[in-house]
Amino acid sequence: MRSRYAAFVRADVAYLAATQTKQAEDWADTGAWARSVGWAGLTIVDRADDEVEFIARYVDGAGLTSLRERSTFILRDGRWLYDRGSPEVTCEKVERNAPCPCGSGRKYKQCHA
Repeated sequence: MRSRYAAFVRADVAYLAATQTKQAEDWADTGAWARSVGWAGLTIVDRADDEVEFIARYVDGAGLTSLRERSTFILRDGRWLYDRGSPEVTCEKVERNAPCPCGSGRKYKQCHA
């Protein structure tokens, strides 16, 4: 799970495609989106044998978005592959003069607004 989050941060769509069971037709939009947001962190909430519940946070023009998901992984040929998940997305507004949640040290209005 952490490696997939890191791949989103780096917009490494080749790694994302290689670490899931279902192949997406086009990753260009995902890569462009991943490069356009400021990644603010990953929290692992719970994990079981083949499930991981996490919260990934990112900053964009809408504010601080939290994506919470319980994902299922399948072990295939010694590698864990993402199989499915149902994300819940929430967004909170960030004041323009507040520090940017991405950790840049700049004000939100100068970073991601």
